[in-house]
Amino acid sequence: MINAANLKDRRLAAKAAKDADLAETERLKARLARARDKRVPFYLTREEFLEICHWQLGDKFARAARLLESSSERRIKRITRLAFAVKDKDADFELGARLAILRLLPGVGIGVASAILALCNPKKLAPLDARAWQAVFDDKRGASEVADYQRYLTRLGELESEVRSLDPKGRWSPLLVAYYTAGRSDARPARQG
Repeated sequence: MINAANLKDRRLAAKAAKDADLAETERLKARLARARDKRVPFYLTREEFLEICHWQLGDKFARAARLLESSSERRIKRITRLAFAVKDKDADFELGARLAILRLLPGVGIGVASAILALCNPKKLAPLDARAWQAVFDDKRGASEVADYQRYLTRLGELESEVRSLDPKGRWSPLLVAYYTAGRSDARPARQG
């Protein structure tokens, strides 16, 4: 299983090499942050939605493309606006509601829904990733329910705290912890749809 020292080492090793996947992740986060600053209430465009789907699914996008591409600009805007508008004092309820609403879009499973939420809020959330799940829990089963995702986020949060103590200037976030937990700098992981 992964630990904080492994995460720090993986990040140091990745800095020595050009990490195109991390650069793409950072570009997409920045694009969505700019969009979030401009749009109130916030929503995704169809182009942004499909870009996130490509990012999350990688090679597996082709299998879900027909369903994912079937949603109109209007539907994506309406559903994502509704998901991002959910606010509740209970953070677990809010997360579950947002995931449930995003899963109304054809082809969107918990993996894609988690990627949408994580890329739009990378300081608090991380996308589900099969390799990260396995590294965190030593379990190939993976997450398929909201409770699984919440457990995964809790463990990533613990790892984030541990690695921050080793690397306080590293600007660690749940998304970065998931990235290096999955070994993403080594090879593109098997993501979860």
